Amino acid sequence: MVHNKRLNVRKFHLGGTPKKVLYHSESRLLIVMRTELNNDTCSSDICCVDPLSGSVLSSFKLELGETGKSMELVRVGHEQVLVVGTSLSSGPAIMPSGEAESTKGRLIVLCIEHMQNSDCGSMTFCSKAGSSSQRTSPFREIVGYATEQLSSSSLCSSPDDASCDGIKLEETETWQLRLAYSTTWPGMVLAICPYLDRYFLASAGNAFYVCGFPNDNPQRVRRFAVGRTRFMIMLLTAHFTRIAVGDCRDGILFYSYHEDARKLEQIYCDPSQRLVADCVLMDVDTAVVSDRKGSIAVLSCSDRLEDNASPECNLTLNCAYHMGEIAVSIRKGSFIYKLPADDALGDCLASFESSQTTIIASTLLGSIVIFIPISSEEYELLEAVQARLAIHPLTAPLLGNDHSEFRSRENPVGVPKILDGDMLSQFLELTSTQQEAVLSFTLGSFDTIKASSKLPPSSPIPVNQVVQLLERVHYALN
Repeated sequence: MVHNKRLNVRKFHLGGTPKKVLYHSESRLLIVMRTELNNDTCSSDICCVDPLSGSVLSSFKLELGETGKSMELVRVGHEQVLVVGTSLSSGPAIMPSGEAESTKGRLIVLCIEHMQNSDCGSMTFCSKAGSSSQRTSPFREIVGYATEQLSSSSLCSSPDDASCDGIKLEETETWQLRLAYSTTWPGMVLAICPYLDRYFLASAGNAFYVCGFPNDNPQRVRRFAVGRTRFMIMLLTAHFTRIAVGDCRDGILFYSYHEDARKLEQIYCDPSQRLVADCVLMDVDTAVVSDRKGSIAVLSCSDRLEDNASPECNLTLNCAYHMGEIAVSIRKGSFIYKLPADDALGDCLASFESSQTTIIASTLLGSIVIFIPISSEEYELLEAVQARLAIHPLTAPLLGNDHSEFRSRENPVGVPKILDGDMLSQFLELTSTQQEAVLSFTLGSFDTIKASSKLPPSSPIPVNQVVQLLERVHYALN
């Protein structure tokens, strides 16, 4: 990444442990779930934070002994409400077998209300009339996780900075959280997800529910359908009508909701046992999932009808990659890789012009990993290069580790591996003579190398083609 660019970052000490952060676009406030508070009345709360000053403007305290577990913004008519899931039990949520413990949790609906309060000393901010900043916030729909202190981008260096045009602090306006609905469920509410703009999904133990607000009334929540898994549900995500459920043993399960019959139907299952860490649906047929053993995999529905005969094992494992650290958050992104000189080449490079969907993962150790799609021809070329880089004395792992074995760890034999960008980036650091030496290196002399590239080991690999492809990706990331 470029290190000479200034990042406009503010660091706030909020107290406790921030577990999840949401951005509310209407109020332009951060909504933070905090746990481990040193408070006699509660150990967990939901608070609204001014991203300019770090001030806690309002707070909704959970019950004594109650811990916040999940929260999402859900649309009710033309407004947004905050749906929160909690745990009312202090013990473990999961048995050693993976089944849900006998616990209780609470589902809470909070309204985010705008109030005029001339007597209130709280400082909030609002946009000036006609300011374009109202719809260009840098926090638009950002969802993230924090493990220690909250650190977030801000619109300016300080509230008095001249670059804050269109932003001002008002003493007569404030936003607060108001309880609209609360109910106790048989299990910790670990996952919440918006669904189809008029529903939301919520899990409790090994069950999950399709819920909605009758007549767009946030004070009423109705459960329309229920689905059950064998083990504790860890996450819920959705893309259009497709629902993906991740549990702590069976991996990812695909469901479909039939509105007319108000029933959930399980349609696809994970072929492997997997302790799911996070998952994102790229489309209705493809899921990218990370597990608690440090691997990430791409699963999709099979196109062949005969493969769908059994609902027990019918998702196809397209490719996998062992990172060695747990990806706790996965998001979709966009990526264009081309050089400035490509603009002058016109339509011959049109394939690089369009933005492609990518995967952005953040890990438990603080790393950010980006996965980008490439064509099959590019994959075969770079796979052959990677196989040589992994064993050549100039670029092989210093401790002599088997690179291929490590990146395919915890994954079935024969599954295509995602290419290692860190290994491939070494090629650009070599001199021309060293690049030629690496590409001409013979793989056949090493019995331990398991190269799966379709390119024959003896076929020449064009240096210029490899350099050009790697430079496109390197330039886009920097």
